[in-house]
Amino acid sequence: MLKNDELGIQAYRELRKMIINGKLAPGQKIIQEKLAAQMGISRTPLRVALHMLESENLIEPKNKTGFKVKTIDNKEILEIFDCRIALESTAAGILAKNITPADAQKLRQFFQPYENSKKGEYESYKKTDTQFHDFIVEKCRNRYLYKLFKQGNLITYIERIGLIRPPEHTLQDHLDIVAAILDGNPDAAEKAMKSHLIKSKEVIEKKLKEELKA
Repeated sequence: MLKNDELGIQAYRELRKMIINGKLAPGQKIIQEKLAAQMGISRTPLRVALHMLESENLIEPKNKTGFKVKTIDNKEILEIFDCRIALESTAAGILAKNITPADAQKLRQFFQPYENSKKGEYESYKKTDTQFHDFIVEKCRNRYLYKLFKQGNLITYIERIGLIRPPEHTLQDHLDIVAAILDGNPDAAEKAMKSHLIKSKEVIEKKLKEELKA
């Protein structure tokens, strides 16, 4: 049983990566026999992995025994952004009050490589963006806030949705958030984070309106 659980966790991690990077596309049916053979495991640990992914809302039942990759529509993305605005803005304000020297040094480093860079670093920037937002919520050291962030799988959705706006449209937002936190200004930090997330939410709202008109 332990071996199956360990293999299941390994399979979960691999499948999660495949979903986030699009190798398993939204709406795609999970063919269990094929995946088990591909991963060199039996159906038992694969089922462990699938139930873990289902609990994270990354896959959903397709029929009585099957699964498919969950499709996230724009309405759901808006709901996710509402949660992010509430949690991450609060986290940025809290972090500005009590950031440690070590965390301050780390915070400075996130976007330094991009300040004088050219376009074409989308994947690297996307990874940094995800790490940055997770860092702020974790390092504010409000355990309950971070627990809500994790239980809602918001970082997972951030990874899966990807960048709503291109790096050249968000770099200054991120630098403003960093500056406010390092200045020890909680009101400015909270305002900067909220503004940053609202801008991205507005892009989704515009797309949703266009879909409704079509």
